[in-house]
Amino acid sequence: MNQANQQNQQINIDHYVQQEMGRLNYENVILKARLDHAAQLNQELLKKVQELESKLIESKETKKDEPKK
Repeated sequence: MNQANQQNQQINIDHYVQQEMGRLNYENVILKARLDHAAQLNQELLKKVQELESKLIESKETKKDEPKK
């Protein structure tokens, strides 16, 4: 009887571990997707910043080249 109880307990623990691993895997997939999205947004923002920096530099150069009144 004791051996059957231990086997039943082992099955319950294994089932719990499998459930937890499944839950953690799901959470990991969600976090990976969020990280990928954040990295993509970061790249887009860096590109925008570079564009704005270029426009600012062009604007300053244009003002420098204009004759003073």
